This record gives sequence, structure tokens and C-alpha cells, in this order.
Amino acid sequence: MPQWWPVRWSQLSLLSLLLHSLLVAVAHTSNNNNNNTTDGVRFSSNHCQRHLFWEQLPGEATATCPADILPLRGAVYLLYDVNISEGFNLRRDVYIRMAVFVRRLQRRNKRFRNVRLVLPPWPRLYHWHSHGLAQTNLLWRHFFDVESLRRFAPVLDYDEFLAEYRMFGHPAPPFVHVSQVFRLTHYEIMLEQGIFRDKYERVTTPPLPDACNEKSLSGGALLQQPLLRHGRYHCVRFQGSAGLLERLLREAIREDTAGTEDAHDMRVYAVISAETVLHDNWGDEQFWLARRSMRFAPQLSQVAADFRLASLGTTDSTAGVQRPAMWELERHKRDARGGDYLCAHLRRGDFVKSRESTTPTLKAAAQQMKQLLRAFNMTTVFVASDATPYELLELKELFYRFRFVHFTPESKWQRNQLKDGGVAIVDQLICSYAKHFVGTYESTFTYRIYEEREILGFNKASTFNTFCKALGGNCARNAVWPIVWPEDADEDDERFY
Repeated sequence: MPQWWPVRWSQLSLLSLLLHSLLVAVAHTSNNNNNNTTDGVRFSSNHCQRHLFWEQLPGEATATCPADILPLRGAVYLLYDVNISEGFNLRRDVYIRMAVFVRRLQRRNKRFRNVRLVLPPWPRLYHWHSHGLAQTNLLWRHFFDVESLRRFAPVLDYDEFLAEYRMFGHPAPPFVHVSQVFRLTHYEIMLEQGIFRDKYERVTTPPLPDACNEKSLSGGALLQQPLLRHGRYHCVRFQGSAGLLERLLREAIREDTAGTEDAHDMRVYAVISAETVLHDNWGDEQFWLARRSMRFAPQLSQVAADFRLASLGTTDSTAGVQRPAMWELERHKRDARGGDYLCAHLRRGDFVKSRESTTPTLKAAAQQMKQLLRAFNMTTVFVASDATPYELLELKELFYRFRFVHFTPESKWQRNQLKDGGVAIVDQLICSYAKHFVGTYESTFTYRIYEEREILGFNKASTFNTFCKALGGNCARNAVWPIVWPEDADEDDERFY
């Protein structure tokens, strides 16, 4: 277990006493000058946690703690992370699992009324190959509209969490204490007499599974954040949906609560390897509400819109898509026309070897794309791919009678702003507006485009298409999961219990 404090306890006691005296003096001086003590106590000892504070009236409480803290009574901050080897688009799917869980948890349970899902900083991912770009510890707002996410579930970007945590006035800032960490791992035997059951158990007897190494990065880089210090670290065999996490959190809160005095204290917990958690109900109304709330960051959407207009002559209006200012205003529709171009997502990279039986060669992919162009009387194909520059050049030469378009940042400055993840998002947005789309078998990148086109209002025939290994042969196809629109009443609007 890493040491919580960077100094010895004897040193800490002395430092805390000196700091407390200094802050009291500052607060007293500030109070005499402007009759406002809030700033003076914001970073004092843990007054904001105590039971008596929460029992005070709002006007009285400002004498001991910032008024901004009052609405955060009983706050529970849930941090999570994903296996370091998982890609960008799988991480988006894990977010949906966690967001749906936290939304339901907040709406159904009084103890979790102030639960917050903390979005983990993006580490440098396996597929981000560009050199010379700062691609470590990126915040979610670099890629997504966090305010849009927040209108579905109570989420905080990582720096927002740090700022909110410090409002509670814990000692030894700027460090953040995570009370308990749960490292999830799979059961060795998942079926009991042929039946899959939701269950979990803490692994307490050595030797622990290799996956539970406390210092390993495999479960995610969250614990390596420089400001985080954690207490108890648990290896947990976990099998089931996100709803099972509620039992895990309730158990942790009971362990951390001594009595009525600290019953309303703020708690911080972390779940590592959150991809182990399954969807409560994949593809249902709540899944699609969360997915629709995942609007991309405005700057990325603008880059994609500018490219579609300049290179493909397409706008929201000419494509006939729905894109209201707020995702809550979207409605069921199936009449989007799309721009006059074909989009193809051609996965290369590790798929060439790991999925050789289903991934086409460049020549086979080009044959299938040209067949679609002729079928829909189009002359332009936009290709989104992780192919190497040499492969792209080879592919382009196969389209000498057609227009071959591929997005690349227009300048070094723009590439530095977008990062590799932003370039991939621009590709997805451009593909989402095409008249017809074809993707790669079992690619999460392709599935995210499917979802985006479902939201924009395209018919299924123009969306759920998959490259075959070879032209004209029978081949495996990606599953069709159409969007589910909610009824007028929100099924999650239930009373607390």
C-alpha cells in the first residue's frame, strides 16, 4: 500500500498545527476587513465533514464552511478506469455502462443522491501513434461536450473533481484520498452448472491473481495520478452487470462509517478494470439516452463540418439529418439523405493478422467500394482508416476513375490541437453524414458510426453494412442494433427508497 502522507506523522502534526493557526489568523483578519470568512476556512481542517455542520441552517453554516458545500451533503465520488490495452471506442462503451448505473443509483437511493461519476483522464492509447503530440492525461472535454454528458448523468471531468474535493477543506492539499480501491477481475469458472450468475467476492487469501497487482498499469493508469493517494486496495472477482456495483459501494460505506457523526461524510471510491462490468441492459432506452448525450466537443464537430462543406459539399441541411442544439430535442426519424458520397471504414493495423479471416485485402476492399459507388451512382468515396500512409497511397491508386477522399489535419497546429483521438472523431463524424456506409467486422469504431447514424436518422439499410473478406462471397456481418426511443414517461423517475 503506498504511503498516504509524504511526511511522517510527527512532522504532519506540527505542520498541521502551524497551518491551522495561520489559517485562523487569516480568516480572522479577513472577517474584520470584509465580514466574509468563507475564503479563510476553505482550506482549513475538515469542518465540512462533521455532523453538526450538516445540522446547521444554511445561514449559520457559512460561519464554519463554504455555502457551496451544503448541496454536497453525503457526496460519493466514484472514480473508474479501464484496462490500459483497451481502445478509445471500447472506453466510450464502458462509460455508458457506468453512466447508466450512476444515473439510476442517484435517482433511486437517498444515500447516493449526491453521487458523482469522475471521468478518468485519457492515457496515451495503443492506437495513438503520432509522435511529438501531448497525448497523456487528456481531459474528457477535449473529445466530448461534458455539459451534454452531465444532462444525462452526474459526471465530473477529472480537474472538476479535484476542485470540488478541495472545497471540503481536507488537510494536506492538494492530495486526494481514495478510501477504497476495487480492482475487478474475472472468475476463473464463469458458469455454475451451465448458468451465468451475478456475483462478486473479495479475494483475501494469497496468492492473489496476477491481474490484481496493485502497482500494475494493466487495470488502468488512474492510480498513477500524482495527486491520488489510496487506502485499502481490494482484489475483487466480479461477474455481472453494473447494478451489482451498488452492493459493493454500500458495503464500503458501511465499513467507512463509524456512527451518526460521520454518516454524511464525503466518500471517494475507485473501480479499476471497469470493462469487467457488463451493461445492465445493453441497447435499451437508457443505453441510447446515454449514447445520445455523448455529443462530441464543439471544436471537433466544427472541424468535421468545415471539411464536409469544403471537400464533400455537405451540410446538415443538405444531408437532411437531425442535429438540434440539445440531444434531448432529438426525435425518431428515418428520412436522412446524407451527403453524395460513400463512406468506408477500413480497419487495418492489428486486424490484418488478428482477424485475417474476416478483414479484406486492400484490393478486395476497393472492389467492394467501387461496386457500391456504381450501385448508388456516386463518384466520391471517403475512407476512414488506420492504414499506413503507404497503404493509403496504394488504395488511392485503385480508384483512378473515382474521387478518393481522406481526412488529414491541414496544419501541424491543427494536428496538435486535435490529437490522434480527435482525428478519429472527425473521421466518424464525416462517415456519419454519408449517403451510404460500410464498416469493418467486429470493429468498435464501426459500431460507434452505426450508433451515430441511427441518432441522425438514417435508414438501417444504408448503415449496417460490413466488408466481406472477398467480393461476392458469403461472410459474417455485424449485428444490427437499431436505436430505441424512450416513451413519454421516464421509467427511471422513481421515488427514493
